[in-house]
This record gives sequence, C-alpha cells and structure tokens, in this order.
Amino acid sequence: MAVAGIVWTALTGSAAARATLQSWRYDPQRQSLAFRTDQPTQPQVQVVGGQRVVIDLPDTHWPHPQTQQDFGSTQVRIAQYRPDVTRLVVAVPEPLGVAQVRLQPQGSQGWTVAWHPQAPVQASTILQSAQWQSPGILLRLSGPAVVGRVIRSKDRQWLYVDLPNTAVSSHFQNQTRPYNLRVESALNGRVRLSLEVKTAEPDWQLRTTPQGLVLLPAAPAPAPRPQRPAPASAPRSRWTVVIDPGHGGTDPGAIGRGGLQEKEIVMDISRRVARLLEAEGIRAVLSRTQDVDLDLEPRVALAERVNATLFVSIHANALHLNRPDVNGIETYYYHNGQWLARSIHKNLLATTNAPDRGVRQARFYVLRRTSMRSTLVEIGYVTGAQDAARLATGSYRQQVAQGIAQGILRYLDNLAKSK
Repeated sequence: MAVAGIVWTALTGSAAARATLQSWRYDPQRQSLAFRTDQPTQPQVQVVGGQRVVIDLPDTHWPHPQTQQDFGSTQVRIAQYRPDVTRLVVAVPEPLGVAQVRLQPQGSQGWTVAWHPQAPVQASTILQSAQWQSPGILLRLSGPAVVGRVIRSKDRQWLYVDLPNTAVSSHFQNQTRPYNLRVESALNGRVRLSLEVKTAEPDWQLRTTPQGLVLLPAAPAPAPRPQRPAPASAPRSRWTVVIDPGHGGTDPGAIGRGGLQEKEIVMDISRRVARLLEAEGIRAVLSRTQDVDLDLEPRVALAERVNATLFVSIHANALHLNRPDVNGIETYYYHNGQWLARSIHKNLLATTNAPDRGVRQARFYVLRRTSMRSTLVEIGYVTGAQDAARLATGSYRQQVAQGIAQGILRYLDNLAKSK
C-alpha cells in the first residue's frame, strides 16, 4: 500500500521469538516511524549521540538480513540485534539532531515513534566588523562577550577562529588587508573566521577588549632555563587501559559504502592500539577479542573488574549514503574524561589529517557508568566518501591506531607528572 509521502514495507517469515515484526512505515512529514508486530511487545526507545533514534523490540524476531533504506536525508536500518531483540535505527540529518522522542501505542500490537529536531541556536552576540589594527585584527562584537578558540591548520597556512553563540551582521565590514579573512556561519550558532597566514608566523591568540576581541600573533616563548633532570617516573606497567571495540557478532554497527562494517573496522584498530600500548609497557585489555555480540553493561563491568586506569571505546560513525560529504573524527567524554578525549583527538588529527568534527560531551552508557577516566572515539564516517575509502585500508587503520595510542600515552605521561 502506498500513501503520498509515506513509505510502507510489509514483512513475511516465520518467527523464531515470541513476536515477529510484520510491517513498518516511515512518515517524513510527521517525522515518525510506525511499526506492528503479530504479538504484543514492549519497545524501548533511546536517542544516541543526538543523531539516531534507536528502538529495541524485545522477544521479537526479524526474518530478514539487515535492511537499510534511505529516504532523502533520513536513513532507516533494521536488524536482529540479538537473538531475542529486533532493533530499528533512524538516522536523522546531521544539522538537525533529535531533542525529544515520543513513543505512542497504536492498539495492542502497533506503535508510533515520533521525534522532534533540536531548536536552532539563537545567537546573542553579533559580529559587526573585522578590522586590521597593527599588530592584530579587531573583531567588533555587540552583545555578551564570547570565548572563542583559535585553531592552526595542519599546513600552518590558515588560522580558524571559532566564535560560539554568534551571528554575522547583515552590515558586516571586512577591512583586514593585508590579510585575507573569510567569514562562515554555521547552523548551530557558530561563526568561523578563516585567516590566511604565513607558514613561518607564530601562533595567534585571542584577547578580550572593550570593543570585542582582538586576534594577535603570540609573543615568542622565552628561552628555556636549564633544569635539573626530572626524577624517573613510575614504570608504565602500573597502568591498565581497557580498549573497547564497539558492536560485534549479530550487531554489525554502522554499514557504510561497499558494505564496510563498523564492527570489523573497530576490532582491527582496537587490536592495533593494544599492540602499540603493550610495546610501551602498558597493560592493554580488550573488552572483546572475537566477533561476538557484547552488551554495554559487561564492557563496563570488565573495566571495573580489572581496575582500569582508562577506558577507551572505539566506534565508526554513519549518517546516510547520500551524504558522502560528511567525514571526520569526533571524540566524546561525559564527566572526568575531557582531557583524555582532547589528547586522543589532537593526536588522531595529527596522524590522519582527517577533518576535525570536535570534542563533545555526551551521555553514552559506557561513559556514564565507568568510574575511571573514559572516552568514546568516532574514527570516521563509513558513509563518507573520504573516510570510507581510507578506513578500508590497513595503512590508514594503522595511522588511526597510532593516533589513539599516542594520545593515551601522552595523557598517561602527563598524569604521572602531576602526581
């Protein structure tokens, strides 16, 4: 049956569990997914990473291999997550995200899940102008002060200045000659300035002024004073790091271009990270060593049982196959893992030169429930044209593993010095 703007899919097959998923439909106008089983079940709904609505149907059978369908900018995936659980995943467009989700019964055996996008960020600060005033560039702002950040490109030829909660005035004036300054506005209420600089120039920094912000070349660092040799640090063998390859077994995770499976990529990279850490004297423990389905709670329990110093979960991201332009690395933390996340993220970008999608805070189960410092790394998009092609090669996976391992080692070394 076809309804305008709605896609309906009928399913057939014998049930191995108590109930069988019989039909489902996606409604793009109402941003909802309706489904029906032949026996009552109790769906469990969660939002993962702000971009995916995950619906688990316990005691329910899915009689087909994993299905993945694209509906414009939204993707729907269905698979037998565990022998007794059918999982439906809705991936929403990257700029929107999911703020709220609502589960509503339709009789005793039917359900509708509807979601609402995040409200656009309303900028409270306006960028009025950018003006060259030797020795720097004055950014005139109106509204509350913002804390910006400066990023140097890998080739050191560009500076990127990010201003959160900021919009660009319709009368913006760009008077930055002899420098080439470009201004971009993002959908999430952020303004990015791109400034072309000379490779040999020092790094730049932002300072607050009564008019807004001034972007200045950083003063050269003073010559280091001779120091006594530092005392030898404690052996690295005292550290234990749990490396957690996401998904596994009947749960392949994200499916990307050319059938690239998240579970296979992250298993390979996790083993490489463990070998690199062990070569440096670190005890590395994998949460899974084979292609098996492992729930979230046992991963956390293992980290607690071995008294892990750090917990690093490795995943690959996905959006939808008609967005090959979305590529890059994201790293997440929840409470005490921020500097671990930043160390890994920084070193990953250095070894891979992948697009930087930022370090963010998120309420992932394995981050909330672990007592030690923990982070979750999304090593790239298997649906992205650039990321998928690179992640399919062993040489690039080794670069990813080296970046993660270096970030862990440098964090642990700094941790030892602080004690």
